[in-house]
Amino acid sequence: MKFLNIPLLLSLAISSVTVAVQGLTYTPNNDVNDHSKIALDQLDISDAIDVFNTALALDIYTNGKNRAGKSIQEMATKDWAAAGLEDVADYDAFAALFYQEGEPFLDTYNLDAMNCNGTFSGQSQEMCDIAAKKNLICTGLLYAQYEAVNSIQYKNEKNWDELFAFWNGVYDETVDSRVNSGGAGAVQKSRDADFGTSFLDASIQAMKNGQKAFSGSSVDTDRVTKAYDDFKRANLATFAQATLKYASLFDEEGLEQAAMDTKWGEGYTYFRCGAGLMHPELALYINYVLDPRDKLGQVFTPKETYCKIVKKMLSLPDIGYGLTLDELNLGNYPSTSTIKEDCGLDSIKHAEGLYYSDGNYRNYVPVLELLVVVCMYFASYIFVTRKRKVE
Repeated sequence: MKFLNIPLLLSLAISSVTVAVQGLTYTPNNDVNDHSKIALDQLDISDAIDVFNTALALDIYTNGKNRAGKSIQEMATKDWAAAGLEDVADYDAFAALFYQEGEPFLDTYNLDAMNCNGTFSGQSQEMCDIAAKKNLICTGLLYAQYEAVNSIQYKNEKNWDELFAFWNGVYDETVDSRVNSGGAGAVQKSRDADFGTSFLDASIQAMKNGQKAFSGSSVDTDRVTKAYDDFKRANLATFAQATLKYASLFDEEGLEQAAMDTKWGEGYTYFRCGAGLMHPELALYINYVLDPRDKLGQVFTPKETYCKIVKKMLSLPDIGYGLTLDELNLGNYPSTSTIKEDCGLDSIKHAEGLYYSDGNYRNYVPVLELLVVVCMYFASYIFVTRKRKVE
């Protein structure tokens, strides 16, 4: 993507627009208002789903509404390699995990959930609706990552500002009153409120640090790459919190099926938003135990799946990007505050070779099945990468 020449007066106007969330602000140096409007499509689709207007939701998804000539489906089907990106590892980490016979995994999930068919056949409408709404956020977040990789490869500051626009949504209230809504940033704000953390601030600080790497025609590539890693770490933390929050809630005793399905679908879909940023073994395991689409009729006991995930997290040195379980501040949220008692733990810190009273943490996935899942992952990864080389 080429640099965009912006008249001086427009630049001054843009510089006066900031996003104030918690303690930090981010001010784009380029006009990315148009890019931010795509988050309004996410909000409008969610509104259509809430009133059971699937036809309208699908029309906005496929044809777009708020950003002329652009749609969320285009984002969900984006081929990073075909677009010219040399580093597609971030996309492949997700694509291999959620491989759908060569189909774009984001688009497949979006369509199946909105239509409540395909991989969602037999699921309740509550499950389908929440999955559809939350996967739109996953779509925007991965597209934000696409812009970050663009920015690093082409040393283009405008792409860095586009990372912000797709992550945040509308940031100028003169464009639309729904500022700071519809994107992953809004999820970070909610989870920080739940757990008393500041990962939203960490994301904004990372974007500010990356912005400082651009100075005229020069770019400190190492600095912007480090900022991107910090951004991914902060977002991984938020979606790990969301995974654990809803995993601790969906199997509560006495919960009605509709409420269970809503919490379950929300937790699993939020997991998908950050799964490609996780330690691959952890992501494989969570996908295996939390995906509701192959568990129709399965009976759970309270906190069962949640504790499996917690123990798996503790079995590894980190969740991903050096992030550890204790940094998620689970003690601040009611349903996760009793984590030690619920899961029979002495500590929530990783210990090499840690075992539990019921045996090794892997006993939840029979060894043969675990090997099958791992082999499927690597087979998918090899297929994705080889297919790209052939093309």
